[in-house]
Amino acid sequence: MPSRLYMVLYRAPGSSSLVSEQEKQSFQFFSVQTKHRFPVDFSHPVLQVSHTEEVLTCALTSFGALQQLYEHGDDSRLESPLGQFAMRQYGRALRLLQAHSKARTPDVTLICCLLFACFECIRGCRRAAIIHIKSGWNILQHSETESTWNIVSQRTMKFLFTRLDNQVVELLGTSLPRTLKQDSLQTSSVMAQLEPGLITNDIYHSLDGALNHILYERLDIALDMGSHMVPGLRIDQGRTSRYLEEWHRGFMCSLASPQLDVQPEISDTYGQDPDIMRMWYILGSMYLAVRPDQHSEEVWDQFLVEFGTIVSLAEKYLLRARRQRPRKRTFSFSLGIIPPLYVTGVRCRDMNIRRRAIWLLEDCERREILWDSKLAAGAIRRVMELEESSTIPSDGSSEQKLVRVSNVTATLDDENGVSLEFE
Repeated sequence: MPSRLYMVLYRAPGSSSLVSEQEKQSFQFFSVQTKHRFPVDFSHPVLQVSHTEEVLTCALTSFGALQQLYEHGDDSRLESPLGQFAMRQYGRALRLLQAHSKARTPDVTLICCLLFACFECIRGCRRAAIIHIKSGWNILQHSETESTWNIVSQRTMKFLFTRLDNQVVELLGTSLPRTLKQDSLQTSSVMAQLEPGLITNDIYHSLDGALNHILYERLDIALDMGSHMVPGLRIDQGRTSRYLEEWHRGFMCSLASPQLDVQPEISDTYGQDPDIMRMWYILGSMYLAVRPDQHSEEVWDQFLVEFGTIVSLAEKYLLRARRQRPRKRTFSFSLGIIPPLYVTGVRCRDMNIRRRAIWLLEDCERREILWDSKLAAGAIRRVMELEESSTIPSDGSSEQKLVRVSNVTATLDDENGVSLEFE
């Protein structure tokens, strides 16, 4: 008996919400292409409820317009007519959200926080994106007693904000207060406080949960090193290691399952790409093996094979992505390839592997939420220049020792992009 094919067709909101042809086209772009960047249990209900929630209609329209401009436009600058339209719709969504904030359920506001954060990331204003993410964290922390989530489930929103949480810690770490211009830093995982059970039987989302624990474990150690006395939930380091190994066993078992799509039909969908998950397992394992308080950079030299594997997996993934859906540029909400390639470029001192990582980042033109491939490549190039052009005497002898950069600290600014400090 042949299997049945089910299709979901989204009708654009009525003329009261979408007046111009541009609004209809941008909403349609989101409903056809952008929706695949998020899980179906997020994009499907959000598209459905946009018929009655004008703020969501405007948010989806602005997102669709900006993503269309970024990925397919010859000129992705906001000065273009489509960019100006996207900004007007974004401003309208912000005003609508603020006008009736007290009457809205938490999930509407939380959905807007996520969409607004992604919008700001696409246009390159990452500090504004982090402010939206932080607002979402606050909503999640204070909505545990809420019994009604009318659109997207609380569990799905936690999974999505775990990924955002991970990116903030990956990119900024202890420098987050400088970006937000605050004096203190939340040291413990917001997601760990809300739901220790983020490690689930769901292979894809449980990897996010395991990485969240790993990243906050490293952040806690870094804060201890800097004598930042901020109380927070300490994470059991042995438990974190067990989480990752349990995830890996489940992942290996799932590779033989037909439920895991080894060759996704559309690249950069919110799905289970095995190559990306392998990269992140390798990176997570290295993070567990190298504590931030290990001061010798030479400890990273033991991972030469692992670094080479990350680059090879990224090459394979990007080749497949180009064949499936060629774009001028790409925005993705997936786990992504930029952070593993960035760590490889900064920590791997093999000249060939490092240059392959830089070339991939410069060539792919990707924005993966907060991460920008060209900015990451530029940071690695600067590290490479510092390390490969500078030598210092070793122990007073005539032998020369390579200077190694031990830390790169980023501070985000919406006007100047990002400033980097190299130690």
